[in-house]
Amino acid sequence: MSAARHRAEIPLAPDPAPEPPQWKDPAANRTGQLVWQFIGVGLLGGCAPFVLDGVAHGYELGGTTYTVATTGMLLVVGAGLITLLYLLVRATPLVTPLGATRRGRLLWAALIAGGGTIAVLLGRTFAAAHDDGLLHNGRLAVLLGGSLTVLVAAALTGGWWLRAPAAVALIVLTWTGLIAFRDTGPTELEMRLTQAGADRTEMWTVTVPGYRVVHQTFGLAETGDEYLPAPGSAAGRLVLTTVDLSQGCRPPRCADPDYLLLTPGQAVVLPGSPTRVVMLRGHQVLELTAPIDADTDRLRDALQASRPATDPELLGALPAAPAGNPIDAFRIWLRHHT
Repeated sequence: MSAARHRAEIPLAPDPAPEPPQWKDPAANRTGQLVWQFIGVGLLGGCAPFVLDGVAHGYELGGTTYTVATTGMLLVVGAGLITLLYLLVRATPLVTPLGATRRGRLLWAALIAGGGTIAVLLGRTFAAAHDDGLLHNGRLAVLLGGSLTVLVAAALTGGWWLRAPAAVALIVLTWTGLIAFRDTGPTELEMRLTQAGADRTEMWTVTVPGYRVVHQTFGLAETGDEYLPAPGSAAGRLVLTTVDLSQGCRPPRCADPDYLLLTPGQAVVLPGSPTRVVMLRGHQVLELTAPIDADTDRLRDALQASRPATDPELLGALPAAPAGNPIDAFRIWLRHHT
């Protein structure tokens, strides 16, 4: 028998170990996604206010066409912002618990857009109240808007270590922003003066000892202010009127040429009946009219002691002014409740 043939087999070399990748996707883990999400939110939060402000200037053109067109453009910009935020949270779903579902992502985008808008408005109000020039610096304004929007995003992240400090910061921002908003804009006194068409430089308080004013208008009412003596007194009533000479002496309010001869700050008794005591204060003539037997010295002293009306006196005399718009109404509500 012939010997069995054996075929020599050459062992195969093992496959080489795979080389580690030279580049890692920074968005493959939660930390990387957190960085990218905050960068995206910061850019959108910093630039979106400028875009919206620019589009909103279309309302200044007036007319139905421009108003409708501006509103449509604002809706398009708003929809685009929501879309970009939705895509951002879809690309970084590990950062927030809302990134797992479509409904959650839409809610996250809406919260970032709405909360970021409120935070930026409050932050800009606070900044403008303390430094008018801050918002005129474009880079600082973008940084402010982006930082505040990132705070809103941080409050929606998973884990208390980032969410809790962001929530505290937003609460502090809300309080300080509302206080700054409350203290800006026209004061209640300014709104009342505007509604009444009055100038506070024309308001002079005249106190006559032994008399009380019935309805105080600082002499600006058509028939003046009536002063009544104390109960039981035999003295007659007084009338205070104020005449503006800034445009000259014009009837019917000013029909006395003696007004033009008055010396500022000096009370004088005009001849005739009834008794008339007058004094020039700036461009205003204050006149007290009394019965013929009135104590002229007391009236002169009262006019000499006249003074500009104080804020509480003006607020007590002028009627309340209704809010011109919802923003002013909210500001008035804050002033009454904070």
